[in-house]
Amino acid sequence: MTMSEGTKRAGPPQAIQKLREDFYMIQITLSETPSADWKRLFYETQQSPSPDFLPRAVDISGHVIRFRADSASVEAKTAWVDRWIDRANQKEASMGGKLDEERRRRREEHQLELQELAAVNARWEKI
Repeated sequence: MTMSEGTKRAGPPQAIQKLREDFYMIQITLSETPSADWKRLFYETQQSPSPDFLPRAVDISGHVIRFRADSASVEAKTAWVDRWIDRANQKEASMGGKLDEERRRRREEHQLELQELAAVNARWEKI
């Protein structure tokens, strides 16, 4: 899967645990394990979420999303999750150049630090 396609829902929601009468832990499998940046965007960039189901009510672990729901609200909550996935993909795509530049800058800083440490260690080599 390429970055341009983004993270997608890879199947229908599934009940994985009964928590109490007609209330379940629901799991949605994703097409890939999302990056830390994508997860941050998923949680932070949502517009007008339902007060009954906020992004923070969702747990992202590996390539799955989990949330709690009664059977009557699974369809609506899954629709919210789909919107949040789309929004995170849109934001990630729009930030692509910025994120790539930030990664490049961090790599360069890391290389400079390694060079400085090597020079310092070379000076101390015969101590």
